Amino acid sequence: MYNYNKLFLEFLQYKRFLGYKYRTDEIVLKEIVKYLNDNHINIITKDVIEDYVRLNSNLNSNTISRNISTFREFCKYLRLQEIECYQIPDKLYQENHHNYTPYIFSHKEIKLIYQNLDKPINNYHYDYYQKVLYPLIIKILYQTGMRIGEVLNLEINNYKDGYFHLIDTKNNEERLIVLSTSLKDLIDNYIHKFRYKFMDNNKLFQTYENATLKYFNKVLKLSNIIKTDKGPRLHDLRHTFVVHLIEKWMKEESDINVLLPILQAHMGHKGLRSLTYYFHLTHDLMGEVNKISEETLGYLIPRLEDYDE
Repeated sequence: MYNYNKLFLEFLQYKRFLGYKYRTDEIVLKEIVKYLNDNHINIITKDVIEDYVRLNSNLNSNTISRNISTFREFCKYLRLQEIECYQIPDKLYQENHHNYTPYIFSHKEIKLIYQNLDKPINNYHYDYYQKVLYPLIIKILYQTGMRIGEVLNLEINNYKDGYFHLIDTKNNEERLIVLSTSLKDLIDNYIHKFRYKFMDNNKLFQTYENATLKYFNKVLKLSNIIKTDKGPRLHDLRHTFVVHLIEKWMKEESDINVLLPILQAHMGHKGLRSLTYYFHLTHDLMGEVNKISEETLGYLIPRLEDYDE
């Protein structure tokens, strides 16, 4: 039987030598190697792959696809070492990014949401969560396009003077999120006034995603925005950030060829094509996007105007 533990370490070294970080993939690979060892598998066959997928059938399709992609790369490496291994087709277990159509809030709807953020939802006096915490989180989500998990994982040390420094994000990309002046002022005031709330815990916002979502749904109701099983979702504020920013750039006749890679870096995506998940581009514009270099452009970050009444 092959020593998969040794091969796993050699494969990681090989990938990192080529310049790949392989952080999330390392976790997936450890699970794959454990699966191979636990089942005393010597030769990775098609049946072995299918059994592995069935073992993880509770995961969503995109996660399964990413795991199989990592498994595929490992198998490619094994074949380079002249180890017999099934060649997983590239089209097997493809990701499905289009099984949900994002809800894009209109500018009017965003204004209504902002107007209703500080209105009392429950029939009792001032409450820190509904008057301060949740409204600030929702403004951050819309005005920066950050993921809700990224916002709730922020620690006080992640905030510098006017920007958030994100380290452990979804795609293991280190990012700076530059804030508008008004949003910076809101956060500065929040930290100054409520610092005692996170003295024992470095978390900037002491709450949970479900609680934030519950509040957001009540604000939608106050704003007469109908919610169905298909949305809007809290995550759609991220989609809306992208669309409204693109609209702003196009109205200003800005150079899209320059700005789209900046937006890619800001959102934390690996390539420009991932932006098509957030908005629809014309065929001609997409042809231009494909010509743009996808090299890292540093920490150039776009800003979105606030809706301050």
